[in-house]
Amino acid sequence: MADEPGKAKKYTEVIWYGRGGQGAITASQLVAEAACIEGYKGITTAPSFGAERRGAPVAAFLRLSREPIRIFSQVTDPNIIVVLDPTLLPILDLRTRFDKNCTVIVNSTRDPVELHLDGFRKMGIADITSVAVENGLTIAGVAILNTPILGAFVRLTDLIGMPSIETAIKNKFGGGKAERNLAAARIIYDSTRIYERG
Repeated sequence: MADEPGKAKKYTEVIWYGRGGQGAITASQLVAEAACIEGYKGITTAPSFGAERRGAPVAAFLRLSREPIRIFSQVTDPNIIVVLDPTLLPILDLRTRFDKNCTVIVNSTRDPVELHLDGFRKMGIADITSVAVENGLTIAGVAILNTPILGAFVRLTDLIGMPSIETAIKNKFGGGKAERNLAAARIIYDSTRIYERG
């Protein structure tokens, strides 16, 4: 059962938006694993697909809590929104759909005003695509954005520590592949631009 309207939520809700093949679902799963490493007792993550093909819009829903939770529905009132592909922004229309107190993380080279997202309380923007390409994180010419954007997630949210994210990445990817993913996440952690309202 969801929390009653007007009451503070007992968990943090995250929506990840991307396109098929970019890694939004894997990013959500990696944060879930990192949360498990850090002792969170309530962790749920689930994907949502439209057309199941590379390049089609996808979303993943994540809930984190220090206490057990039993909610598996789609997230509709997120605390955090992560957008891996900025071309989705006109479709998503975040400003009219979500509370302005959300934290928003976007893969882009533009600033909040240019992205029409300047009303949100806190924003993190980083050039995830360039860092992914520079670190060899591509498949069939498509930049894989899931691990680099985790650096921005850690920097903006304070929910998970970087060591736990690094452990989750190492568990998912072996050898040199893990090192490339770790390097990209660290670069984005350091280079994310943070904007706060007021």
